[in-house]
Amino acid sequence: MELENANRLTLRQLRKFPDDTLYTKENIAAFVKLVNDSYNSFDEERRLNNHVVDLSSKELNTINEQLNEKNEFLDSFNHGMAHDIKNHMSNITGLVTMLKKYHTRNEKIVVNTIIEKLELSSNQLTVIVQGFLYLSRAESNIDNQFNIINGEEVINAVKAETLFLTMDRDCEINYKFEIDKLFFSFHVIKIIFVNLISNSIKFSKKGVQAKINVSLIQNPESVVLSVSDNGIGMDLKNPNNKIFQLFNRTGDTKMVKGTGVGLFIIKKIVERNDGKIEVNSQLLEGTTFKITIPLK
Repeated sequence: MELENANRLTLRQLRKFPDDTLYTKENIAAFVKLVNDSYNSFDEERRLNNHVVDLSSKELNTINEQLNEKNEFLDSFNHGMAHDIKNHMSNITGLVTMLKKYHTRNEKIVVNTIIEKLELSSNQLTVIVQGFLYLSRAESNIDNQFNIINGEEVINAVKAETLFLTMDRDCEINYKFEIDKLFFSFHVIKIIFVNLISNSIKFSKKGVQAKINVSLIQNPESVVLSVSDNGIGMDLKNPNNKIFQLFNRTGDTKMVKGTGVGLFIIKKIVERNDGKIEVNSQLLEGTTFKITIPLK
């Protein structure tokens, strides 16, 4: 039998036959089956290898996409942090220079006004830094500590961190907490409320009392945080209103100073806790943010 040009696998199978083998129909059929089985095994191994290569490529692409997203975020994060801190530090530096000048002249009324502005600026800087600290830890669990939430403690903490915004403003903030042994992150609840209330105060109407309703409701499977106001509102149908982008100011609120970092922080928190955000708003009517986070 001519074997010189036979397939390598075929040669391998033929060699398994003894030298005195009679090439009967049965033997040939057995031989063909051996060859087919070998080819099938080889083909299956090839498919498995290709599948492994495809999986590796997909995983590599996924990792690269994640790295690109993080790099883009870090670029925006660093730019925004430098921009905001520089602005507030410049303001504080200028106020300190003025304070020295009028203190030397013993002009107490002007000095007291400057001190109030310094306190306001330093408090604003503190809130910004706290927000950036949360963002910098967004991928870790070091601040994700849960305990039984005390409603009064949350309210007092939120009031303390938004007090500087209510100075010299006609503002009414009502709190409604319906919780019972809520086991959750005090830090998460506080930072959501501080940022939402801060936005409601900043975007209040001039010459109109700002009315803000804050609620924390505990359900069997979730916790719902809500903040509604009677402020200037937003046109949510406007495609330029990308309200959750970092350092983005919407077209309807450009007259108000700020970075837009607050809503971005909230979005990161909610995503991290598998929650959802609902926004209802109308121009000149007000805005309501409703955040639902599952209790896991």
